[in-house]
Amino acid sequence: MLNRLSLVLIVAVGAASSPIVMNPSAAVAASLSAESYADDVILYERGTSRNWGNSRYNNPETALGEANWNSEMVSGGSLGAWKGDIGVSLGKEGSLTLGFTDNYLTGSGNSDSDLWIFEIGKRPEDVLVEISIDGDTWYSAGVADKQDYSVDTGIGIDIDSLLSSHTDLNSDSLFSFVRLTDNGTNGYGNGKSGADIDAVAALSSVSKSDVQD
Repeated sequence: MLNRLSLVLIVAVGAASSPIVMNPSAAVAASLSAESYADDVILYERGTSRNWGNSRYNNPETALGEANWNSEMVSGGSLGAWKGDIGVSLGKEGSLTLGFTDNYLTGSGNSDSDLWIFEIGKRPEDVLVEISIDGDTWYSAGVADKQDYSVDTGIGIDIDSLLSSHTDLNSDSLFSFVRLTDNGTNGYGNGKSGADIDAVAALSSVSKSDVQD
């Protein structure tokens, strides 16, 4: 099940109040600690493009740590088109596997989003999302389908329905790996080919130091 987040902040300006609509991903990122983000590249398998060019957008390390893309980093935006230090392009049917080294992804016990995929760019692009406990057995968590770059730079995924639908999983299952795969129906005409990934964060998370073996 995919969840869209919507956050509206009300701030006072003098004697009046005016609504500020905050980008959902920005709201998510502001609430997370550095530990929440994926911090290890396990495998990057670059897909195809009709023109990769000089491959400035094929460094998987740029998908680690905190999210740093925003909707002004597009052609015509105040910050200009995003550069290769912001994120990584998957290419057609390419994939990126990331690991959490200091925390686990968990369920929340409700329908809230547990995992957030920070996808980059002006064009919404679909990403298949899988999660794994050990890096060997994978479970499909759904499709991250960002809708509108101007108000949404990513998508949240609830994994609780997944936990309840597999006999080998339960509410205490702890996941260390996330695999993102371009679904093959996106744009593939240049160096920013396919889905582009800025960061991945476990919204529902527990520190590995708090878990007893």
